[in-house]
Amino acid sequence: FKETLRRRKALVYLLNKGICQLQNVLDKNRGAGLDLKDFARFGVIKKGCQQQGFLLDNPPSKLKDRIVSLHKPYLRPIVRRKEKKPVEFGAKAHVLQVDGLTFIDKLDFNAFNECTRLKLSVAKHKRFFGPTRQLGADRIYATNKNRVFCTGKKIFTCFPKKGPKKLSKAEKTLSSEISKQRATVMEGVFGTNKNYYGLGKIKVKGEKREKLMIFFG
Repeated sequence: FKETLRRRKALVYLLNKGICQLQNVLDKNRGAGLDLKDFARFGVIKKGCQQQGFLLDNPPSKLKDRIVSLHKPYLRPIVRRKEKKPVEFGAKAHVLQVDGLTFIDKLDFNAFNECTRLKLSVAKHKRFFGPTRQLGADRIYATNKNRVFCTGKKIFTCFPKKGPKKLSKAEKTLSSEISKQRATVMEGVFGTNKNYYGLGKIKVKGEKREKLMIFFG
């Protein structure tokens, strides 16, 4: 650990020294030889150096908008805690689905807590389709606040039951069917988009272009 920390400090020092020397050359020559893309990249390198210096004395959780790619400075690490891919890099999408029709509710390169958007999703459904009667969602949405909200709105969900009250046979069947639909139809849409609509590997660069490709998919 001490060797790694010593090497990181040395690299940040050398990078900062190189940035200062290059900046002096640019100041003397009034930026001659660099175009707008080069200046933009140089700005990203400066910010990345500042962030790495900050991380030497502070935990990563205190740093917002951490740069992990010079080519795509808008990318952010999204912790998924999957066995093969504990961290992913790319846009995070919150998707709503009604009778097989899929809508992008929110699309962002920064990580966000999707379970807090359940109330907003129900409000959007009411606006365009009418009141929600049944709702299927991943277990991450089964928070106490969301449970109370769904109960108050008389929305039947596939969330695991809490408390001594047990589901009837009909309720168990309906809950199982909602879970099945969510696991097959909703997850199937993601696989279809990746395999047939170019979202498995987005081949364009730029935040706006990538978002456009995702919406096309």
